[in-house]
Amino acid sequence: MKNLVFATEARFTKDSQGNIYGDASFSHSLWERYLKVFDRIFVIARVNTDANFKGDFLFLSNSENVIFIEVPYYIGPLEYLKKRKIIKKIIKKNVEKLKDESKFICRIPGQISDLVIDVLNKNKKKYALEVVGDPDDVFAPGTIKHPLRRYFRNKMVKSMENNIRNASGVLYVTKNTLQSKYPVKEGTFTTYASNVQLNSSETIEVPKKWQSKNTINITSIGSLEQMYKAPDVVLEAIKIVNENKKEIEINLLWMGDGKFKDNMIELAKELGIEQNIDFIGNVNKQQVFEHLSNSDIFILASRTEGLPRAIIEAMSIGLPVIGTNVGGIPELIEDSVLVEKNNAIALAEKIEEVISNQVFYNQQAARNFEEAKNYKDEFLAVKRFEFYSFINDNL
Repeated sequence: MKNLVFATEARFTKDSQGNIYGDASFSHSLWERYLKVFDRIFVIARVNTDANFKGDFLFLSNSENVIFIEVPYYIGPLEYLKKRKIIKKIIKKNVEKLKDESKFICRIPGQISDLVIDVLNKNKKKYALEVVGDPDDVFAPGTIKHPLRRYFRNKMVKSMENNIRNASGVLYVTKNTLQSKYPVKEGTFTTYASNVQLNSSETIEVPKKWQSKNTINITSIGSLEQMYKAPDVVLEAIKIVNENKKEIEINLLWMGDGKFKDNMIELAKELGIEQNIDFIGNVNKQQVFEHLSNSDIFILASRTEGLPRAIIEAMSIGLPVIGTNVGGIPELIEDSVLVEKNNAIALAEKIEEVISNQVFYNQQAARNFEEAKNYKDEFLAVKRFEFYSFINDNL
């Protein structure tokens, strides 16, 4: 039997029946990619047991051939440090048990993957990586507030560099950005493929067209477990635009849940825009595309990014997109719609420019619609299959 061990920093929840759920990007549909090459997957991840949890079947992650190796649940660096000893013990036991009969993919950056790689290196076992983000951005000033921010930034950047340098195969989510900053050693098998799952049936035939109307609907997507997606900046920008464009009502719909959701609802009230804001929580893939189809503009004001699939999904609907110039976002959209992170004024000005300029709006919508075709699943699936096959044959 061809086994794959997959290490990830993603969070999961287990109900009273033993069913394990992820978010939309970690449902069973993700594992189906790997099961085209491997027979069974062992997922090393943090799992929170909640007897009262009622999960959506569409977010179900485990199955007969997707088995979770659960490590203690933690949120943030301090909780991780408190539980590191037991996490390390669980990982060591399971990796050493599975190493001779399994291939290993570690998704980085992440502490769990770092611990798995430590055990693999000590046992002289080869591994492959999926590089999905940049710790240099995650722990940059203004992105996260923590007394150990600088320490974790230096530690994780160095760990990232070493892990990539010693990997036998690396898949990046970006075409160029992460590769140029964190290169592999000469001769290492490398490729790129976004995490997006974009099927032809989910796209439309023509892009959005500018319309003169009194209400503009803006959409953003992102977890609210951390403030990486800068919902606070987006809310401030919405307030500014509504004040400057009194003849137009600007509404924001936010998809995604997390511990900061209530804080952001409260911030919207403080800014006097609660009637224009709707935080709807987590939604399934079909609902994502339904909401995007009803939008006029998509915004991603991230403080840190890999290559955001949310932007690609919005582009596939033919939406104009405004984003920050971090991570792989500049690979996806033009310079004319990029703004600096943590700058609500610049974001508001760009929103006003897009909604006020018919030619610019239509040009961006059409350009994004065509660019998104490069990220359809039938194209990316080939790259992924080649990567997984290399791992199965060579590691």
